[in-house]
Amino acid sequence: PQVTRFRREARCRAHAMSRRSVPLRRAALLLLAGPSLARAAELGCSASGGSCSIGSGSRLATEHVLLQTARGSASSASSSSAPGGCTPEGGNPWATWPYVRCCLGSSADFGRWSGSSWSFSCQADEARPSATGQPTSANARVSTKLMEWNVHWKNRDLAGLASVVAENGPDIVGFDELMADVQDTADALSKAMGRPFKVQPGRTEWKGFGTDIFFDSSKWRALEGGVHTAQCSDSRNGQRAANWAVLKEHASGRTLIVGGIHLSYCAEGCDAVHECELQEMYTKFEQMRRKHEGAPVAWMGDLNRNTNAGVVQNLLKGMIGMEGTFKVDDLSKVQGNTYYTGGSAIDHIFGEQGAFKVKSGGRTAQGVTGQWLYGADHFPIYAELDMV
Repeated sequence: PQVTRFRREARCRAHAMSRRSVPLRRAALLLLAGPSLARAAELGCSASGGSCSIGSGSRLATEHVLLQTARGSASSASSSSAPGGCTPEGGNPWATWPYVRCCLGSSADFGRWSGSSWSFSCQADEARPSATGQPTSANARVSTKLMEWNVHWKNRDLAGLASVVAENGPDIVGFDELMADVQDTADALSKAMGRPFKVQPGRTEWKGFGTDIFFDSSKWRALEGGVHTAQCSDSRNGQRAANWAVLKEHASGRTLIVGGIHLSYCAEGCDAVHECELQEMYTKFEQMRRKHEGAPVAWMGDLNRNTNAGVVQNLLKGMIGMEGTFKVDDLSKVQGNTYYTGGSAIDHIFGEQGAFKVKSGGRTAQGVTGQWLYGADHFPIYAELDMV
């Protein structure tokens, strides 16, 4: 009786859906109406004349698509559900009737989990595969390596700079005080690393000392970006700029907001100036966070302050002056000097609190205190991360 009812309703729903050009997956949700079936939207069928297309063009009878989950694996019911009244990871929650929810830590998903048959399966919530076997964008773990380097404003040794970057293999690079042509810089990085690097969107002209972003375009696609001159009248030794770029990873579809700034140098300290400059950058980050919901922020630059400075401590707590913002973690955790003469680290990489798992970070292996490195008076830093 259940099969007869499903077949009859499937034909009716498919006919109605095709007339309104609504995806057949809606019919599947209406028919089965189980709490776990929101993920069935991954199926992506389109109704047309009582049949549908799945994935790369295979065609199945409409009722076949809707019925096989309900009846396809009933014979394995005895091994599908756990004693505790839930379906274990890898089991089909529809193997028995009625639906048996997935155990804690997993959710039902629809796809080809084994062989060529489509079915539901309880998949781990972390990095759960989609119907095509690829990680879903919401849960996929994305690995990335960021590198930041103040290369000195007079430096034109692009081949030397690129050789240092290539030894570290990052996929996102932030250069401070870069006055060389940005396209030439991207070309030098591409040649040295054997991967196609591009400059961030919006970096068409110099607008101040910021952190120019370059990225591996075989891994990331730029959605948008820009450079904004900081409107801070008390900035020292030249105007400052806030850089930002929104990058989308090809493999997972996950999005990352990156950027940075080079804060003014004030020998005596100038909290108000630094707070103004930081606020200019964070305004852009907040705009991007609202527009690209769920995308975490990672940023870097020469702050001319160590992590013990009050301004930096406030950043970690989610404050700029008296204004609240998102909290950040110190991702690079640099030990030792980043300026060639010595002292403590003044170059940093920060990331939105809780959004990244740090695998490694700090200064790279290049650079000797007391010596410049390929025309740069700072030493490069990095952070190797997983987006979580």
